[in-house]
Amino acid sequence: MLDGVHRGHQALLARLSEEARARALTPGVVTLHPHPITVLRPEIAPSYLTSLEDRIELMRAAGADWVIPLTFTSDVSEITAEDLARAFYELVRMRLMVLGPDAAFGRGAPKDTAERMRRLGAELGFDVVQIEPLMHDGVRYSSTAVRKALADGDMERVTALLGRNYRLSGPVVKGFERGRTIGFPTANISVAADRALPALGVYATRARVADHRLLGATNIGRRPTFDAGHVSVETHLMDFEGDLYGERMDIEIVHRIRGEVAFPSVDALVAQIGRDVQSAREVLE
Repeated sequence: MLDGVHRGHQALLARLSEEARARALTPGVVTLHPHPITVLRPEIAPSYLTSLEDRIELMRAAGADWVIPLTFTSDVSEITAEDLARAFYELVRMRLMVLGPDAAFGRGAPKDTAERMRRLGAELGFDVVQIEPLMHDGVRYSSTAVRKALADGDMERVTALLGRNYRLSGPVVKGFERGRTIGFPTANISVAADRALPALGVYATRARVADHRLLGATNIGRRPTFDAGHVSVETHLMDFEGDLYGERMDIEIVHRIRGEVAFPSVDALVAQIGRDVQSAREVLE
């Protein structure tokens, strides 16, 4: 999957590129989509750190010359690791396989996948390289670690694990426009339902929209002071006035300012938003 393309994945792709160049090969990736859990455990909703499009872009930036998305279906789930490797050997002329420290793929995702690939590689004629685990503060880099840090609202740890700020993207859509009426207009973005979100709260963010690069204070939450509805992502863009409806906006989430709070009055909320915006400005500047 390589969801998130975190620093562990980046190390894997760097090694792939290095080993491929040494053999005059072209480094590439076959990535599964959607997540196998959608087929194997359909009652569990997936939570992606990156869209497929972003994942492909990040993998290419990290060293892959080409990326092939393989649609994961019930039929694909029944293919053995050996048969998958044979298909790669024949269809994309694979002559090198670089595996992560806990690589497991094919029917049942066997734990001895790496050893089985070494035996098959010796038979067919492709090399197998497996990298060592990459650690951060005593914990292995992993998509699970990123999701936990997100759930905790620990954006500094998320950034350290990813090697970049976490990003959310979507078109700017109409909200309830309450921010405008209280002096802090916001741009609301529609984020895919399967994207992982940070803990509810207010965050210092950087936004890119319609050729603008702007500082922002972003609320990710249910607006408990008003209606406690569905989770929305709404950003107050500093030093900006204008209509952005329909534009696509990317936000990089830098730091959590506070958790979500239900205020006793609108006046109390407005006063806190003012402090939040100032805090976000100080963090970002």
